[in-house]
Amino acid sequence: MAMVLVLVAISFGLYLYTKKPPDIRKSISEIEVEAATLIKDFEINDQLATNKYVDKVITVIGRVADIKMEDVSTTVFLETGDPMSGITCSFYDSEALKVKDLQPGSMVVIKGICTGKLADVILNKCSIVQ
Repeated sequence: MAMVLVLVAISFGLYLYTKKPPDIRKSISEIEVEAATLIKDFEINDQLATNKYVDKVITVIGRVADIKMEDVSTTVFLETGDPMSGITCSFYDSEALKVKDLQPGSMVVIKGICTGKLADVILNKCSIVQ
C-alpha cells in the first residue's frame, strides 16, 4: 500500500513539474474594463480592486501612452488620465510584431493577467485583442 502511495506521489510531482503554464492568449477574459476605470478602482480601494482583478485574466481598453521594445521584452504603457499612475502591459515575445504596429495615441484592447499595482497597474502575458 505504501509503495502505491509513493508511486502516485511521484507521478503527481512529475506531472506538476512538467506542466506548462497556461497560455493567456487562449484564456477567456473574466473582466473587461477601461484603463481609467482600472486605475480609479485601485485608487479608491486597493484591497477591493486587488480582490477583483489580481490573478485574473482581464481585457483593458485604452489609449497607448508609450511603447518600449527591447531585446528581451516588449512593453506598452496605457494612458489613464492620472499623471502619477498608468498601466504597464508586458507582452509575450511572439506578440512583438503586433505591438510594433501600435502608435502612441492609438486605441488598443489588451488582454493579460493582472498582477496588482505598484506605481502602475501591472498586466503580464499580454496580447493584443483583435
